[in-house]
Amino acid sequence: MSSVVWSECNNCTCSTKHDILHKVNFESDPSEYHYEDIFMMIRCRGCETVAFRKESHDYESRYQIGANEWDYSISIDIYPHFIEGHKSINDIWNVPNIVNSIYKESIVAIQEGAFTLAGLGLRATIEAICNEREITGSNLQKRINGMVKEGLISKKDASRLHSIRFMGNDAAHEIKKSKHSSVLVALKIIEHLITTIYILDKKIKSHLVTTIASLAELLTVLLVNVKSFENGEVITFKKLLGKDGRRIIENEQSLEDEFKQYIDDEKFENIVLVDVPDEKGKIQTHYKIVNPKEKDPE
Repeated sequence: MSSVVWSECNNCTCSTKHDILHKVNFESDPSEYHYEDIFMMIRCRGCETVAFRKESHDYESRYQIGANEWDYSISIDIYPHFIEGHKSINDIWNVPNIVNSIYKESIVAIQEGAFTLAGLGLRATIEAICNEREITGSNLQKRINGMVKEGLISKKDASRLHSIRFMGNDAAHEIKKSKHSSVLVALKIIEHLITTIYILDKKIKSHLVTTIASLAELLTVLLVNVKSFENGEVITFKKLLGKDGRRIIENEQSLEDEFKQYIDDEKFENIVLVDVPDEKGKIQTHYKIVNPKEKDPE
């Protein structure tokens, strides 16, 4: 037999040429039932991943494929098992441990063909994300809808997650085994969810300008912007925001009110609120830049 074999590679996620590092054959007694098992240690020529391959040749199951042409069944197992064509999530270290753990256990269940357990695991991954994000609710249906209200996912995403909820419920209550194809689609949905919540959002914030929707995000911006003004300068909220004002696409007044309260609570030490009359004598709240060392010690 050749020292090279085409085989599925877990790392390359496709069929590649593998060098056969070691091979052992076991052939049965042809007078009884003729079959042969071939055990190989193989290494991918592309990524150099090493795996174990078992070929089972059933010579008794011959079938005709043409004039005077016959073939027989060959079953192939590759260890460790993997999901053909599947590539696990990159940057998995950005995912919280509890979510990562259940996600990986679900993948192992799929690899081993334990599709009932896989359905439970994928459903449990959604529960873990809700727990980590502190999304409350008396059941998973309400918690999924809660993720929509919190802006973590879209309504379309929620509809997909409900499908996984149904799958998990069937597995738990009816001991119903999910189809292989259904589990693979559910896995893609879960990976999209994990990527959106934990990985993509972080990458976007690191490389792109994003919207400001919370006080925490606003403070991050203003702590930088305040450094561009002189001590004692009195400015409007709009001027304090500068170009970053475009990043607030809704609830600007609500965010400003939260920021004022934050200043009143003396949590933002570089700014104090001052009342300034406009041209018509109407009092408007402005922001005075101060050096913390020059503030009143009270």
